[in-house]
Amino acid sequence: MTTARASLLLHAAAFCGLLWCAPSPAQQPASRLQEQYTHTAWSALDSAPVDILNITQTRDGWLWLAAGTGLYRFDGRQYERVDSVEGHALLSSNVRTLYAPPEGGLWVGYRTGGGISYFHNGQARHYAAGQGLPAGAITSIARGPDGALWVAARDGLARLDGDRFVTVGAEAGLPQRRARQVLFDRSGRQWVAMQGGIYSRADQRAPFRQAWPHGDLRGMALAPDGAVWASDVDSYYRMQPEAPAGGAAARPALSGTNMYYDRDGNMWLFRAGGMERRSAGSSEAGQQQDLSGGLPQSFFQDREGNVWIGTSAGLNRFRRNRLLTLPLQTIFNHPAIAPVNGGGVWAGDRAGALHALGPEGERRRVLSGHISALYRDPDGVLWAGNDDEVWSVDGGRVERYPLPPEARSYEVQAMSRAAGGGLWVSVVREGLYLLKDGQWQRQTALPLAAPATEDQFPICLADGGDGALWAGYIRNHIVRIANGKSTIFGVEQGVELGNVLTMHRHDKQLWAGGERGVAWFDGQRFVPLHGRKGETFRGVSGIALTAHGDLWLFGTEGLSRVSAEQVALTRRASGHEVEYERFDAHDGLLGAASQLRPMPSLVLGDDGLLWMATANRINWIDPSRITRNPVPPAVMVQGVAIGEQRYSPLPGLELPHATSSLRLDYTALSLGVPERVRFRYRLDGVDNDWQDPGTRRQAFYTNLDPGHYRFRVMAANEDGVWNPQEAQLAFSIPPTFIETIWFKLLCAIALGLMLWVAYRLRLQHVTNQLRRGLEDRADERERIARALHDTFLQSVQGLMLRVQTLLKRLPPGGEAYQLVEKILNQADEVLAEGREQVSGLRSVGAWQHDLPRLFSELGQKLREEHAADFALIVTGQLSALTDHAGEHLFHIGREALLNAFRHAGACRIELELGYGRDHVTLEVRDDGRGIPDDVLAAGELPGHWGLIGMRERAAKIDATLDLWCRFALGTVVQVRVPAAAAYQRRRGALRRWLLREAA
Repeated sequence: MTTARASLLLHAAAFCGLLWCAPSPAQQPASRLQEQYTHTAWSALDSAPVDILNITQTRDGWLWLAAGTGLYRFDGRQYERVDSVEGHALLSSNVRTLYAPPEGGLWVGYRTGGGISYFHNGQARHYAAGQGLPAGAITSIARGPDGALWVAARDGLARLDGDRFVTVGAEAGLPQRRARQVLFDRSGRQWVAMQGGIYSRADQRAPFRQAWPHGDLRGMALAPDGAVWASDVDSYYRMQPEAPAGGAAARPALSGTNMYYDRDGNMWLFRAGGMERRSAGSSEAGQQQDLSGGLPQSFFQDREGNVWIGTSAGLNRFRRNRLLTLPLQTIFNHPAIAPVNGGGVWAGDRAGALHALGPEGERRRVLSGHISALYRDPDGVLWAGNDDEVWSVDGGRVERYPLPPEARSYEVQAMSRAAGGGLWVSVVREGLYLLKDGQWQRQTALPLAAPATEDQFPICLADGGDGALWAGYIRNHIVRIANGKSTIFGVEQGVELGNVLTMHRHDKQLWAGGERGVAWFDGQRFVPLHGRKGETFRGVSGIALTAHGDLWLFGTEGLSRVSAEQVALTRRASGHEVEYERFDAHDGLLGAASQLRPMPSLVLGDDGLLWMATANRINWIDPSRITRNPVPPAVMVQGVAIGEQRYSPLPGLELPHATSSLRLDYTALSLGVPERVRFRYRLDGVDNDWQDPGTRRQAFYTNLDPGHYRFRVMAANEDGVWNPQEAQLAFSIPPTFIETIWFKLLCAIALGLMLWVAYRLRLQHVTNQLRRGLEDRADERERIARALHDTFLQSVQGLMLRVQTLLKRLPPGGEAYQLVEKILNQADEVLAEGREQVSGLRSVGAWQHDLPRLFSELGQKLREEHAADFALIVTGQLSALTDHAGEHLFHIGREALLNAFRHAGACRIELELGYGRDHVTLEVRDDGRGIPDDVLAAGELPGHWGLIGMRERAAKIDATLDLWCRFALGTVVQVRVPAAAAYQRRRGALRRWLLREAA
């Protein structure tokens, strides 16, 4: 056997002895209160009241504080000093004692001057000293088993009988001394602490007798076992109704100034400057807690289980942690953790000790080399590594493997079992090694896009379960190594994690966490996990899945839980935003998950507990037994603010005129974790759906119109328990005069008058323009008619007379005579046509109803002059046409008839005039020779204006003019005029009156 081998065996034997034979610590450290409770303190720096003498919680959820500076109420976030309750003023701001009965309301006992008040359902009852109520400060208020209210005051004891108090004194066996406290035990026995001693009676009809021990005792407390305790100044005695036989001397059992019990039976014992908590049924010393130097004076446990302690310096709250911290004397320095077979967790750090820990604390300690990484393989073998060696612990066998020479002084970063036996080991800067059969094999560096080769070592490792190894690197790379081949996953394959910090395989599913989020592998690529409202789960260095399928993530923002149902949803629908639950400092977590080493920072123990390591502490939680808050928070609207002006939420609230922007303040009375209370609200008439402001306790609205509104708000506690009873506030904004219906009506009338005046002015202007246009047109017609008659026609007539003179000189029957006679006949036609034009210029409005007659007369005349048949066809119901449409239709038809008779060489010519509901149709048909193709294509005959004039007239009346020739069938001219442009409309009475007025 070699010397090295012998040395190794000696080290292993020594290590085994330390590991399995190391004695348990002689005494477990007492758990501190802060490891089970989250302690929150408010002082004057937080605007909290000081010198808190009494605490209670009313049925609506408010926490009430009686302080030397006045009466306060607290919603968990903000303190509010009150000088009135439900609109009724206090008798004095110097309050001493509070009591909240189960049926609701608040009893307030005063210190200076005495007296007591009861506020309930908007009513107030005040009882002054001297009216059956003893004088002096009210020191205690309690209710008896029969429902009667008892009050202890400076000058005695009193009971509320109906509507007045009755003093209970010497007739009941009590001395005429100061009364300090009233208490009823489980059997119904009444105990009263008086100056000089404590008295009790089993029946209210019986007289009081002094209890034992005798002496000036005060501060009574009822223990869960039914025992009554009382103190003198700094010691507590167990009280008995009568002195024991034998006259034994009384001895104090506990030291303290005040004693209280919570609903779980735990004892809270006050001492100057601090307190002690003892677990129920325990006789050992309890957990000590400093109260920031304040003198503890009052105790209360609210309906959610939170413990409140008022001191001379402020208010303290103790809330049970969901994440429990191990009670250890050891202060870790970035511990590495791994599950212990059967339950618990291994923990080691750079300080050089390996610890076996359980929920109760440290189980045993193993002195060994310092540790940078821990790993338990699937066979239950524990592996540990540091900057010098790697060793394994398997039952009672320990084996050590020094690191290769080049890797010495560099810490082990991560470890994972290798397929076929062996261990994968990642060493900082040096890279990945395979330890197999006691030999180290260095793996070839991967071709990653890293600027420095010293960064190419895996941050985390995971066994793929199929013989493959998964390795996570910095700069967003994940590598799968199988059968000597490496597959690199980067951005193109969905990896968007930044530095990859941890990987975890559950069954066949691989999860990866990094500085920028979490992703899961679907067999081809990595799919990111998204939480609601854009949550990315940053800095996750620990991942675990429970037997129920819940996903747990430990990162920089705390411990997050994603239910199995949400995990299944995100795997079915990529991109689904999962609902999640967050555990952080409010739940007892001190610190955050490691971002470099050791990792993983979260492991699942064999006992089902989740263990997480921070920089110097180890926390645990039982996923199957998470404490929940079943109490829905009471929610209320606190008021409305407009600028600096605030308005109380009273029924029928009416805000000032011209209010357009406001702020609504609301709150919820959940005192455990008020920072996590969620709200949703809506303003009826403005919001179409519920708004989600998160934890904000204010709603802002702008651009509000006058009207009636109803604001509604709901709240949920830290566990998502919604209160189905929403708070409401109805308010109204009255309109200003310019916003009233009367002002709008006046504006509408004024606008109507303005429009009517503008219409009249416009109508008058248009009428004048039309009149001037008609007059100018008539004058122009008359001028042209006069010019034709006086010049052109007279000249033609004179020319014809000269031609007739010439005709008389020619011999009759000659060729010249016949030619001249023919010329005279044509001249007669021209003259007749000229007279017709003059007649047309002077006539206006002949075509409203006479259009068929005019076409008939024109056709018959042309028929007599030309050898062609003419037919007029009228269809539809004859209706009056506008002058404008009738005139243009007549001239278009006339031009078409003249062309047909003179140029078509037709045997038959027809004119069809159709009066339809939507159109007026004019169609001229002949069976003549037709129009040449070039003229038809051009739409005109050069030097002639007939076709052009027809089209221009059709355009003036929004008509369509179609012209086509049918082979061997002649020509068709068709005009279609819309009814709106052709027919005269029947004018209404108002229009006829306006036109008459305008005319």
